[in-house]
Amino acid sequence: MENTVEIYQEEKELRGKRLAAYAESIQEKVQKDSEQIIKILVEERYRQKKTQQEMADITGVRASNIARFEKASRVPTLLMLEKYANALEKHIEIRITEGK
Repeated sequence: MENTVEIYQEEKELRGKRLAAYAESIQEKVQKDSEQIIKILVEERYRQKKTQQEMADITGVRASNIARFEKASRVPTLLMLEKYANALEKHIEIRITEGK
């Protein structure tokens, strides 16, 4: 019985480590993808000659948060991506695909 508990605990720890590694790889991919999307959107903002303050006025998001969003240092919320894209009259489609 004691051996079974030890085996269970070891398997549980291994599952936890695998899950943490998987979650980390997903987070890295999402960060990379969102950085690319934000870069494209910021380039579009420059092309349309809109300031961060104008984006803030259109989206209802504070200019300081617009600036943080544009740095792409964190994964943005889907709502923020949508508001920013809509302010530029762009459409964002979110698709989940299997990675290989």
